[in-house]
Amino acid sequence: MGQLFTLEQQSLRRRIPIIGREKGAWLLQKVKELQPKIILELGTANGYSGCILGSQGAKLLTIEINHAMAEEAAINFSRYGINAKIVLGEGTTIIKELVAEKQLFDLIFIDFAKKEYLPVLEGCLLLVKTGGVIIADNISMAKCQNFKAAVLHHHKLRTEIINIGDGLSYSIKLGDGFIQK
Repeated sequence: MGQLFTLEQQSLRRRIPIIGREKGAWLLQKVKELQPKIILELGTANGYSGCILGSQGAKLLTIEINHAMAEEAAINFSRYGINAKIVLGEGTTIIKELVAEKQLFDLIFIDFAKKEYLPVLEGCLLLVKTGGVIIADNISMAKCQNFKAAVLHHHKLRTEIINIGDGLSYSIKLGDGFIQK
């Protein structure tokens, strides 16, 4: 995390929306704990969270709609030695393509257009392995309330809300033999 201090400061100064230090530290702890091999990120921005997600050697596939941000992220990924592939495009469309390709991920991090969280949920459930994790940022924002309710009550997920800043949801995909409590 200390290595990302400069990137964090530059991002804040330029008003680039990043998860920030406190959520970043929590995310890094989860990545170290889970040791995911393949990660999907929806919303790259300048690569700050992607650098955290990929810091332990996972392959990162990240989706960004803004070409300039994607170029900046590519530079940051290179600078920090992150094994990342950036896909330019709209998240909901790319999710459908990944589902059609039957891709599977150990961890999915959602931090893009808030109104699109709920529309990508079912696709993300098909993309994350059983026992895998879906983490969503900004979960306490008004535009995320339908998504928050969906993950808290979804029969295929066990979800907890992480109360840091405007919140995160941390959802584990359950297998068919599990019963949601």
